[in-house]
Amino acid sequence: MIKYTNTRRFFPLLAAALGFCFPTKFVFAQQTPCLFDSLYPAHRLETAEAGIRTGFQKRILQAADNHASDDSIRIIPVVVHVIHNGGTENISTAQIESQIRILNEDYGKLTGTPGDGDGVDTRVRFCLTKIDPQGRCTDGIVRLKTPLTAHKPVDRATLKQLSFWDNTRYLNVYVVKSITGGVGGYSSFPYAPPDEDGIVVRANLFGNVGTAASSGGRTMTHEVGHWFGLYHTFNGGCGQDTCADGDYVCDTPPVANPNYTCSLNANSCANDSPNLPDQVRNYMDYSPDDCKNKFTQGQKERIVATLDTVRTLIWSPANLASTGCDSAYQAPAICPVAVDFVTLTPTVCTGNQVYFMDRSLNAATAWQWSFPGGTPANSTLQNPTVKYDTVGVYPVTLIAWNANGSDTLTLNNYIEVTEPGVGAPLPFARNFDDGQYPPEGISIINPDGGIAWELDSAAARSVPYSMRINNLINTNYGTRDEIELPFLDLTTAHPDSMVRMTFWWAYARSDANYSDELIVQLSKDCGFNYTQILTKSGSTLVTGPTQTTPFIPDASQWKKATINLNAYRTEHYVKIRLVNVTDGGNNLYIDDLYVGDGGTVTATDELQSGMRSVRFFPNPARDYVQFLIPPGLNTPVHIRAYDTPGKLLRDYGEYASNSSPILNLAGLPPGFLFFTLQFVGLSYTTRVAKLP
Repeated sequence: MIKYTNTRRFFPLLAAALGFCFPTKFVFAQQTPCLFDSLYPAHRLETAEAGIRTGFQKRILQAADNHASDDSIRIIPVVVHVIHNGGTENISTAQIESQIRILNEDYGKLTGTPGDGDGVDTRVRFCLTKIDPQGRCTDGIVRLKTPLTAHKPVDRATLKQLSFWDNTRYLNVYVVKSITGGVGGYSSFPYAPPDEDGIVVRANLFGNVGTAASSGGRTMTHEVGHWFGLYHTFNGGCGQDTCADGDYVCDTPPVANPNYTCSLNANSCANDSPNLPDQVRNYMDYSPDDCKNKFTQGQKERIVATLDTVRTLIWSPANLASTGCDSAYQAPAICPVAVDFVTLTPTVCTGNQVYFMDRSLNAATAWQWSFPGGTPANSTLQNPTVKYDTVGVYPVTLIAWNANGSDTLTLNNYIEVTEPGVGAPLPFARNFDDGQYPPEGISIINPDGGIAWELDSAAARSVPYSMRINNLINTNYGTRDEIELPFLDLTTAHPDSMVRMTFWWAYARSDANYSDELIVQLSKDCGFNYTQILTKSGSTLVTGPTQTTPFIPDASQWKKATINLNAYRTEHYVKIRLVNVTDGGNNLYIDDLYVGDGGTVTATDELQSGMRSVRFFPNPARDYVQFLIPPGLNTPVHIRAYDTPGKLLRDYGEYASNSSPILNLAGLPPGFLFFTLQFVGLSYTTRVAKLP
């Protein structure tokens, strides 16, 4: 059993646990420089912690049998992906090599270096890999030119789409220009999802030369500690037991709060015996780079436990041989160019432009691209942009070379170009009450194959169903799950009315210090680019009380979102998606989704309230159906029937507010019919099943 004395003492995984750290070279004001401990609840890391403790148990049993684990050097192959946009963040090879040297000094307690403190040699070393996953010679550096160097942690999965090597064989490190919020770097924790494993660090903190000349390079030392399964020394504050809680390391004294200076007299906790001062020189505190110089024996044992359990292949002799990091490897005099490229948008509509990124290894100096079906059809730029105007599926070829030779790569059927269409007419409305999943016309996007948006009957603004995503049990932090609407034609809105999107949501946190995020995005170029039209997180997202039990909202805990879409009313082919970004919070609900004409907010609120009692009777129906107008709706209603793709089947015309018209279904096809009810200031759609 793992003992926790504080429910907020863990840092997140990268997509499953991430630690965000601000630079610590200089003295900081008392703030939270690392989002590590404030974003995720304790139970999120139980699997990882249990795995590491299994490693401890394994070593104890080995020692009891006089077969203690080998204490030989364990080498970690590293690949560095430099994500740059042509600026100083495209750091030199010398700067990258300086960071590898610093890691070896710090983890090896190398005599005569800044890492030679009063700690221990962890017996871990690092090697800039010399062989890539395809067996080709490399300098261990991948360079890609993209604006994504201005990095947002919420978009971290995109880094893996740009470049990612097998994480069981390589430590993937991403160097970027900036990280939102001034963050210096972040790391995954052991047992993170494999395709999310790795470390992200700002270029001006990577190494100690070039753009990082004012840095000591200890941001990377700190983040690698997290990658090995180490917590902050101040994890959980003073706690109760210096071994069984806090950072789970017996020989690091308890620390109440992070240290931002190198005051050797700091002693923030008195519950240890003997009462020792804070270990401000420990790499896992927030003290300045030029102060840090030690790992303890207990931290070393925790690192080895991780390497003995989840990270076993990466340091194995076989992997060191296959990555060129063993002592027997003989490097060739010259590594030839190894061609490679990528785009993040291989599927586009006609008229869109595709940005291609060269990611060839070993410093190519010239490029020759071939783009059948594209304009231009050929390019000598390193990173060209190509427009596709004709529907089809096309190959792409790149030849890259330098003074030492050339290499060629052709990816067949790489670019798919489709024809933009005309979206479904407005209005589009779903209250999810028919129980269909996925809801008619809606796509549920679940990239990680884990927790996704689903129908829920425990809570709904309009009963019986709403859409819900369970962030309380979703451990794949940072992933995006989407409710994607069909393409819509906003030109079909009434010319005298505004166009707007409305929906109701309910949400609670599981801890007051962090929050999931709800984003609404719109694309007018076939989903090629998206504009953020609504963002809610933290206090702007919360509608109910903070709780660690599953949040089920009552009728008073729903809020309405209203988004003005008038700026897009001339667009025939619009894609809208609602995105949940998981940060380990609580249930998020969506209900009564609507895109269409909008009058005054007050009038529409009253009408939408009445829509909860809209009924067609009977349903299913064969020959006739009667529309039962809800009481209190004192406005005429215009009724139209559409098929599933959105084609108008019949216009029934306008009816007075005091009538309950009987509608003839003769001649309409069997299956689902969608009846649109258009009032002054509101359109609403509901479904009727027509029998053969």
